[in-house]
Amino acid sequence: MWREYSISYIKNNRASSISILAAAFISALFLSFLCSLFYGFWVYEVEGIILEEGDWQGRITWDSDSDRDRDLLMMIQNFGNVKKVVVNEELSSGQEIAADIYFEDARSIFRDMPLIAERLGAEEGAVSYNLKLLSRYLIHDPQDDSPPLLMTFYLLILLMVSLSLILIIRNSFAMSMNARIHQLGILSSVGASPGQIRTCLIQEAVMLSVVPILVGSMIGIALSFGVIQAIELIAADIPGRHEAGFRYHPMVFVVTILSSFLTVLGSAWIPAGKLSRMPPLEAIRNTGE
Repeated sequence: MWREYSISYIKNNRASSISILAAAFISALFLSFLCSLFYGFWVYEVEGIILEEGDWQGRITWDSDSDRDRDLLMMIQNFGNVKKVVVNEELSSGQEIAADIYFEDARSIFRDMPLIAERLGAEEGAVSYNLKLLSRYLIHDPQDDSPPLLMTFYLLILLMVSLSLILIIRNSFAMSMNARIHQLGILSSVGASPGQIRTCLIQEAVMLSVVPILVGSMIGIALSFGVIQAIELIAADIPGRHEAGFRYHPMVFVVTILSSFLTVLGSAWIPAGKLSRMPPLEAIRNTGE
């Protein structure tokens, strides 16, 4: 019954349905485009830092002693959070050993590195960090009064823009469904429970939004691919840069789709929640401002 009611409402209210379709499509498209473009630029930035400075996270040096160098390396390797330790041949010499350290969880690096240096008996200035690379993963030195926050700033802008796109979907649903409070109040007065009405509205939301969200997300990925290729053509003659190429991760797609669908479902929940707190007669008198 409720499925037939939803289909009938969609067919008989084309303008409202088209507005929801358009809002879901446009929001999913731009959300997918911005997220995939941001991810591609982030990967490009990380790759540039690795090519220039290496992918090490922490580095420690000590005076070389052939009798104990191997034991010191094993001591670092056996430290709880250390993933691997590699001797840096370019920086090491007969008098000094430089070891590059990689961590399982780099977020604790500023706590772990001093502990490692203390165990080795290394001097205070023997520890160094790949600060530029760590900052791209939003990891900053807690003792630094002015850490590099450019990536954090970009991420905040992305979140604000994404939130505004998500609100387009929400507001489109809110306008459409709040206008139906009168109709839904009539259904409530003849015995329909808020749970049944909620199920009906979610059915409509899913029917109207599945295709435009999926299509919009795919087109957003294609647009980001086209933009990256255009940038590559324009910047082809710039010396000293590495090739960007198109980078994408399945989690970007998952986040885009999940954000859009959660917004749709949350928006469909609004009228049912409103009705559950509203007497049926009051809902019937509602004019849907």
